Amino acid sequence: MANSIHVMTYLEKYVELSSSLPVELQRVVVTIKDLDERLSALKKETDAKVEKCLAMPSASSRQASAGDMDAINATRREIERAHADINQLSTEKVRLAGIAMEMIQFNIAKLDKELAPFSEEMKRLEGAGFEDEFGVEGMEGMDAVTMAFAMGEGGGFDDGAPGVPAQLHRAPSHKKSHKKKIPVNAPPQPGERVAANIGEVTAGEGAQEWIVAVVVQYIAEERAYEVMDADEDDPEGGGHVYHLPEHLVIPMPRSASARDGQVNLSRGTTVLAVYPATTTFYRAVVVQQAQKINGEFGEFLLEFEDDGDADGLPQRPVPFMHVVRHPSGL
Repeated sequence: MANSIHVMTYLEKYVELSSSLPVELQRVVVTIKDLDERLSALKKETDAKVEKCLAMPSASSRQASAGDMDAINATRREIERAHADINQLSTEKVRLAGIAMEMIQFNIAKLDKELAPFSEEMKRLEGAGFEDEFGVEGMEGMDAVTMAFAMGEGGGFDDGAPGVPAQLHRAPSHKKSHKKKIPVNAPPQPGERVAANIGEVTAGEGAQEWIVAVVVQYIAEERAYEVMDADEDDPEGGGHVYHLPEHLVIPMPRSASARDGQVNLSRGTTVLAVYPATTTFYRAVVVQQAQKINGEFGEFLLEFEDDGDADGLPQRPVPFMHVVRHPSGL
């Protein structure tokens, strides 16, 4: 309860500071807008006076009378005063712009200061194994069937059924509650993507054809998975469901974050990787480890087997989450 109170305090301060910023800026912006309107009108008046002055007889002209000279001098003085006013208003606009910039920088510093303890609180909660109570990870791009399994609807599991791993029970209802993070080495969950070898089903025992698939359900008594082809562009319609023993299913990384326990693969490691612009895995070798930036792994540099020509094997970048260690013995 105390932690919740602290978090709300951080949020309230942050929202209070955020909401006050637009009001202060609005006052400055409105003033600048008013100056713009005055400048525009003043410039038009000045241009008209300049045109009028140019149309008058020249001071050196013999046709210029004393009255003309007085009018020319008066108009020139008006133009000079207008130029001075324009310069003054322009200087004021620059000054107000500087005030607005200082105001923004000051408020950003205050916002950052108030946000820091809230961020530390969230990191502490994440370190304890809690996620955002409203977050739903890995739901992008799922079809209706996969979404239903991921949300725990019609998953085909009986909660507490004997022989079913605890991690594979029906997903809890999506309500306001903190969810434990799934361990990095946990078995694939319904709705998660995996590397699935459908070769033994489509071509016979020992065949290798690894595709990106989505887990539909785990059948504990058979130690097998039902997985669905993730290739939505399959000419045969896609979405085909395969029944595979668990040794033909490899979980894909759940994230690319080192904080989640993900481990980089060293140079020379044999892997299965999704070939660029496809949903099919091919055997490859790591040429360069995935670069880690701000705790997130980026892309591996890989050489795929049978991908070369007379000039050798090209090196291709592949995202961290599209690479799995090659199963031993294959």
